[in-house]
Amino acid sequence: MTKPNFQQMPLEQLKAYILEYRNDDEAFHIYIDRRRTQSPNQLPMTIEEAEAELQRRFGQQAS
Repeated sequence: MTKPNFQQMPLEQLKAYILEYRNDDEAFHIYIDRRRTQSPNQLPMTIEEAEAELQRRFGQQAS
């Protein structure tokens, strides 16, 4: 299986991909980088904080 082009993937689609493939660190890092680019005034997060935030936001949808 070839990986999708995460840089060209719409952010919402990338988010859905991360939820389906939670162990794909490359996709996760690209998602976080792109979110930071869109919101440069937000304080940076650690990887652990970002993972917890994704779980909080998207874990609810999985129910």
